[in-house]
Amino acid sequence: MEGMAQICQRFFTALPIPLAIVNGEGKYLESWPEAFRGIVRPEFAALVLEDFRLQKRDVRHPLINYVDKGFFVGVIQIEAELYLIVGLASPFRHSQKELLEFGGAAILPEALQSFVAMLQNTPIVTLPQLTAYMCLLACALTGAPIEEDDILFSDSASRVPYSAEKLSGARFRQREAADPHAATNYENGVCGAISLGRSDLLIQRLAASPGGSIGMMSPDELRQRRYTFISFATLVSRAAIRGGLPEETAFLLSDLYCQRMDSLTSASAMDQLSLGMAMDFCEKVEKSRLPQQVSPVVQKALSYITVHLHESFGMEELSRHCHLCRRSLTIRFQKEVGMTVNEYVQKEKIEEAKFLLRHTETTLPEIAAYLNYSSQSYFTQQFKKHTGETPERYRARRQSR
Repeated sequence: MEGMAQICQRFFTALPIPLAIVNGEGKYLESWPEAFRGIVRPEFAALVLEDFRLQKRDVRHPLINYVDKGFFVGVIQIEAELYLIVGLASPFRHSQKELLEFGGAAILPEALQSFVAMLQNTPIVTLPQLTAYMCLLACALTGAPIEEDDILFSDSASRVPYSAEKLSGARFRQREAADPHAATNYENGVCGAISLGRSDLLIQRLAASPGGSIGMMSPDELRQRRYTFISFATLVSRAAIRGGLPEETAFLLSDLYCQRMDSLTSASAMDQLSLGMAMDFCEKVEKSRLPQQVSPVVQKALSYITVHLHESFGMEELSRHCHLCRRSLTIRFQKEVGMTVNEYVQKEKIEEAKFLLRHTETTLPEIAAYLNYSSQSYFTQQFKKHTGETPERYRARRQSR
């Protein structure tokens, strides 16, 4: 145990995500920070381990669970009846109110303020970062090499409780129809590929058989497709957020795809849009991933630009956000990104405009206003400068395909 404790202490020092060694019953034996084991409700670890066993995980196959309110909890089995719980961790910052709401279910009441303070100082961690971190942790603790594909991602936040009576009736009808629902492994596989920003992996997983059918939400086929699309949009947008895509970007993208779907009148067109949506989210996550040559401060600037792309901001606001003087940020940004801040903002605005022209019926004046151009004519001028054609021509050419 002493050797394991030293390893965990070193990992916690390098990346201060809460860690805890627990026994098979969920009793806390060691934790980092040390105070963590004294503030968590005893049943919390037991529930986490129960999910680990239900998912049929073992020493060679850790689990990452995405729980309500936007938190990751990882589980690594070290040996028989000895486990490491990793987290709580999150891919985005939470308000104090959100932390208190979540803590009410997992933390002892007298320790809620300490819990909030601890999580406010915990670094933001995306799913790919947490996966890589757990691979290293598992290898260090067990001596066995663990690959990213060995770690199962499970989204327990999307599991909705239902009455026992209705569930029993539904199960009976399902058995009679011999038409089970699609396996959760298929859903987790698709969402996992999106969170990792792996387009190649997503294509493979979309092509695989889901092993069942989608449950009936409406007897009307077209309405059923609409409900299915909205459910899928919710899943892929949350998967993208876990992969590091800014919430505002993901939610806007999801809304735009749902608006586009609402104008479609055939099931095949909805299916095609659904696949395109998944690929678009995946590619945006891949693009948002931190390149090795970009420093954290420049990545902070890039993220700020992505979130505030449709607003009016200048170098002063960006410099304050990055805690650098204007001159230093300007030099570092151009050196690492290969273009000035203004050039990058223009490029991103044009990319956003191209997306809106391809996938929505948003008018040119609305696009110009949304992207904070001074006028439609100036937007048209900038669009033609970057693409070689007018927005009208671009939209017409894309929609004729």
